[in-house]
Amino acid sequence: MKIRIEIFEDSRGKSTFEFEGAEQTAIREKVINFLNASNVFSEPEAVQAPPIRAWDMGGTLMERLSLFIRYEFQETWFNSQSLREHYETLVDDIKISTVSTYLSRMHRDGILERKGNRNNRQYRLSSKVENGIFEAVHPTAGMRAEIKSAHR
Repeated sequence: MKIRIEIFEDSRGKSTFEFEGAEQTAIREKVINFLNASNVFSEPEAVQAPPIRAWDMGGTLMERLSLFIRYEFQETWFNSQSLREHYETLVDDIKISTVSTYLSRMHRDGILERKGNRNNRQYRLSSKVENGIFEAVHPTAGMRAEIKSAHR
């Protein structure tokens, strides 16, 4: 008796295997062992969804960038270029001018600490943010509302 098995796989192409022998039982055992070893009977592996990250949950670009910094640059100093490169690696393209603008605003709002001159500026999370004390409300939001209402 002679048995030929052809296996077609997208990634590997076609594989052909032949089994030959006088006893059906021996050939059957060889075929079953071969098929088990080649995972023909196994369930296809489930494709796992990528993990949901906090900065993927929506919101404005500034909010997403702020969350990205909180998770990716918790206790380290970084500059706008390193932030941009890391953000583009994990999330999406972003202009360096956008990164610089938002870093400046986050510093103004007390989210980030800043050191260095204009050409060599570095940022890190404020100790208030690291300790979870920082309030999410913009510190000047109430003041702006009062100024606008006073002008009317």
